Amino acid sequence: MGVDKSEKDISELQQEKNICDSLFELVDSLFLEDAKKEHIDNNLINERLNINLIYETVKETVKCVRDDHCNLMLALQNAKDAKDKNYLCSHTVCTTIIALIIGKYMKMPTHKLVELGVAALLHDIGMLLVPQELYLRPDTLTENEKKTIKSHPVYGYKILDSKSFPPAVKQAALEHHEREDGSGYPRKLAKEDISLNGKIIALACSYEAISAKRIYKKSYDPHMGLISILKDKAKYYDDAIQALVNSLSIYPIGMYVLMSNGEKGRVIDVDPFEPRFPIVTLLDEKKLDGKNTVRHTFSDGLYIVRPLRSDEI
Repeated sequence: MGVDKSEKDISELQQEKNICDSLFELVDSLFLEDAKKEHIDNNLINERLNINLIYETVKETVKCVRDDHCNLMLALQNAKDAKDKNYLCSHTVCTTIIALIIGKYMKMPTHKLVELGVAALLHDIGMLLVPQELYLRPDTLTENEKKTIKSHPVYGYKILDSKSFPPAVKQAALEHHEREDGSGYPRKLAKEDISLNGKIIALACSYEAISAKRIYKKSYDPHMGLISILKDKAKYYDDAIQALVNSLSIYPIGMYVLMSNGEKGRVIDVDPFEPRFPIVTLLDEKKLDGKNTVRHTFSDGLYIVRPLRSDEI
């Protein structure tokens, strides 16, 4: 059966594309190549922290997430596919959008979403004080090198504190590597001792990291990334996991999939009541107006068999 959801063509995702471009441009300005050199200091970083621009960009992103986070995810995937972004830049933009989508599902008010978005956008700002060759190195790190990398939440807190960011933003940057079971860092906090923003960013950050390409690790496709978190890492997070799954579906938005009828499709929307069966557009099937057919998937009807490999798309 068909659904009321009308897919925008890629060319029609202009508003969402503009938001993604603004985020990438803003984060690019923070994580410039010369900002990764060892000589960088807090003063140089502070010069790049344009607070008004950060809040303005996040507010526009929040509005877009509230309007239609599914189309924003499609635009984000298109932007990632089209550009070879720097690791920190891509990770930061993706984490920010995913964190806001989780926050939206958890019914956070707009001012709290803005606060969450700013925190997510700046959660890794402390990495600017970590030598790039450490976090991009494919080899095993020494214990001292691991300790240096694990200092970045504290570095980030100090940078944000020097610019008088709100306590909730600084706290989230400090806590985005804490875990529900107390196994995280830097303070080994657990459960209610971790702020909600810290928990949401931790999950968004981990989901992005596990499903993204890195030179030093095997990557999962977004579907397997979610499965991995649900299966192996659920103890690290709280109810935000359900918000993530229900917002993106088990087959996350933007993923290309093989359908049970042998056609190829792309996930464009979710069913929050049944995350296993999202809404897809069939790439080989068009309506009279020339647009692809949009279908809801069901267990006893058209359903997703598996994600498509990159060479099958």
